[in-house]
Amino acid sequence: MHLLSSYKKSYVTFSLLFINVIVFAYMLIRFGSSTSFDALIATGAKSNFHIVAYHQWYRLITPSFIHIGFEHLFFNCLTLYFIGQDLEALMGHWRFACLFFVASFGGNLFSFALNMNVSAGASTGIFGLFVAYVILAKMYPHSFALQQRAINFALLIVLNIVTGFMSTGIDNWGHFGGAVFGALITLILGLGSGYRSTIDKRDRFLALIAVILLILGMLFWGIQRTKGAILGGF
Repeated sequence: MHLLSSYKKSYVTFSLLFINVIVFAYMLIRFGSSTSFDALIATGAKSNFHIVAYHQWYRLITPSFIHIGFEHLFFNCLTLYFIGQDLEALMGHWRFACLFFVASFGGNLFSFALNMNVSAGASTGIFGLFVAYVILAKMYPHSFALQQRAINFALLIVLNIVTGFMSTGIDNWGHFGGAVFGALITLILGLGSGYRSTIDKRDRFLALIAVILLILGMLFWGIQRTKGAILGGF
């Protein structure tokens, strides 16, 4: 009953977890591996070549449900399980879903523009969730609980960034893009009209313009960079 009750309160989070696990299981059954190039490409990992050459734009979303190895899946799902339930309860179902998907898209878009390697993982969206706490704390400064969460997650973001640059095989641009788009969409959505915010309509409009300009700019840069790489033999 407790699990059913948790699902009803956080069905977006549990649905995301379910999709991640199902995709991982499919990769193992179909390809015998979740780390092989063929398995990653077939299931929708971010591949600049396939996005530009074959117009497979869905690869700016699908990578967020693909994981390279069990450890990658486990830690991302564990993080999403705890943070997702808390943030979904705070923001509401549709705002939380919008936050995760926009952050995931933004992270994959940054990766497309600035990282030519094949990449995958829910961490683009998860970084958007991290930074959402920081933004919400600024928008609603009278909430002590938000201030405490913001401090914790700000430290976690810094730690992950430092760790990312000290390690190989981590898509730091994807994480950064997820954080940027997560921050902007949180500014736009907030917690709803029932809460007093320091952000007004003008600020939300400027955040929306920033999202549009970033999308156009990153798409242009990614396409031009990838075309150049294709002509140069990748």
